[in-house]
Amino acid sequence: MKKISSNIKPLISKIIFSFLIIIGFLYRIYGLNNNHSFWTDENHVAIFARAILERGKPILLNDYSTDTYQWLQYWLSAISARIFGLNEFAIRFPSVIFGILTIWAVYLLAKELFDKNVALLSAFLITFSKIEILWSRQARPYQALQLFFILGAWFLYKLTKEEKFNWRYSLGFLCCSIFASLMHGLGVVIFFIGFIYFLIFKASWFKKKWMLLGVFLFVLFSWVFKIQIFSIVSRIGDANTLFYYRIFLTHNYLPLCILTFLGFFLLFRQKNYRELVLFFIFLGGQLIIDSFLIGKTFVRYFYPTFPFLILLSAFSLLEISKYFVSFLERPKYLVLFIKYIVLFILVFLVMNFGYKFTFWPQQSYSLNEDMQEIPEVDWKKIYNFVGEKLNNNHDSILIANWNDLPIWYLGEGSLDYLLREENPFTKNTFIGIQDTLSESKLIFNLTEMKRIITKEKRGLVVIDSWDDRIPDGVREYIKNNLKKELEIDRLYSIQPRYWPVEVYSWGF
Repeated sequence: MKKISSNIKPLISKIIFSFLIIIGFLYRIYGLNNNHSFWTDENHVAIFARAILERGKPILLNDYSTDTYQWLQYWLSAISARIFGLNEFAIRFPSVIFGILTIWAVYLLAKELFDKNVALLSAFLITFSKIEILWSRQARPYQALQLFFILGAWFLYKLTKEEKFNWRYSLGFLCCSIFASLMHGLGVVIFFIGFIYFLIFKASWFKKKWMLLGVFLFVLFSWVFKIQIFSIVSRIGDANTLFYYRIFLTHNYLPLCILTFLGFFLLFRQKNYRELVLFFIFLGGQLIIDSFLIGKTFVRYFYPTFPFLILLSAFSLLEISKYFVSFLERPKYLVLFIKYIVLFILVFLVMNFGYKFTFWPQQSYSLNEDMQEIPEVDWKKIYNFVGEKLNNNHDSILIANWNDLPIWYLGEGSLDYLLREENPFTKNTFIGIQDTLSESKLIFNLTEMKRIITKEKRGLVVIDSWDDRIPDGVREYIKNNLKKELEIDRLYSIQPRYWPVEVYSWGF
C-alpha cells in the first residue's frame, strides 16, 4: 500500500504556525491591561520587583530576601515594570512572553519527536487551551517553568541522539535547568529527570573523565540550589496526594488522558522507546514528585508538564485519523480529504469536552476552573478601603492573616500583627515572635488577641475564609465582638467559587 504523506507543505506550515503565534499572543494579552487585583502569591513577586526598582536588588528594607528562590522572576518583572510602569499588567507581562515561547517550544519538540503535522496540531491545542492561556497571564513562574521543561526535553533528546557528546545540546539543557531553578524550586526537577534519562540511553559515555565531570556538576547544582532541593526532599514520606492529581486529570481532561495512554501504547508498539521513555520520565517523574514529595495539592505544580499530555494527544489523534483511511489507496486527494475530516471531527470533540479550550478571547480566566484552590478576591479594593481608614486614623493598628498583601498595597512596615497558629512550621519560619517578611508581631492564640484589642485604642482586622492557620477561637471572637466594616467575596463578576474576605474594626 502506498504510504500517505504526513507532512504539510513547508510554506503552508510556516503560515499556519505564524498565525498561531499571533493568535496566541492576542489571546494571552487581551484584557490584561484591566489590571485586576493580584492574588496572594502574585503579591510576593510584585513586592520584590518593586524592591529592585527602588533599591537595585530584591531585598526589603528589613534585609529580608528569598536568596535564589524566584530570583529570575523578580528581575524579569522589575524590567517589565521599568518599561510599562509598576502595575499589574507589567508584573504579569513576562508570563505572556513565556506563554508565546511555549507555543514555539511545543512545536519544536513535537517536530523533533514526530513530524510537522503533530507539531502544528500540538501548537494549535496549546494556543487555545484555557489552562495555558490562564497561566500565561499570572505573575508567577509556572509558565516559565513549562517553557524550560519543554526546551530541556528537546535539548536532552537531541543530545542522546548524537553519536558523540555534543557540548551545545548539553549546555542548552543545563541552562534550562539553571533558569528554571532560578524561577522556582520545581526547576531542579529538570536536572535530575534529565540526568536519569541520560544514564538510561548514554551510559556508555560515562567514562572516567566524564563521570568526574558529571559528579562535579551534580554536586555543584545541588549546592547552588540547596534551598529548592531541601524544600522538596525534606517532605519525603509526609504526603500522598496522588488521588488529588488523578481527580484533576480525569475529571477535567479525560480525553487528553485517554489519548495520552493511547500515545504511550502506540510508541511502544512502534518501538519508539527513546520517545516513550522521554514522555514517561517527564510525566511520571513530575507526578511522583507532586504526589509524594511536595505535600501540597496545587494544579500549578503539575502544570509544567501539561504540554506532554498535549503532545501525546496530538500524536494519537493523527494516528487515529490515519487508521480510518488506511484501507484506502486512491485517489490520493480523496484519502487526504477523508483523513483531515476525521481529524477535524476528533479535534472538535476533544476541544469541546468540558469547555477546556476557547475559540474566542476572554477578559478574564478563573484560577479555579479546574480545581478549587486559590482565593480570587479583589484585594486591591479591600486594601484601598483599609489604607484610607488607617490614613485618617494614624493611631490605629492593622492585623491580618496574610503578610505580603499589606506590604504590596500599603507599603513595607504597614502590618502590625500577623495571625498565625503556633506549630512546628511557624517555629521554623519565624524568629521569636516576629514575622521575618513583614516584621509584624505574631498573634499565636486567642488570649494574645484579646490583650492587643484591649491595649490598642483602635484597629482593623483583615481576615479571609481560605487560611486555616489562624489560632483557635480567634476567627469566632472577631466575628462576635468586632464591627464588620467590609466584606468582598470575588474578583470577577462570575466565578466558580467565592472566597469571602472580611474587614473588622474596633475603636472607630
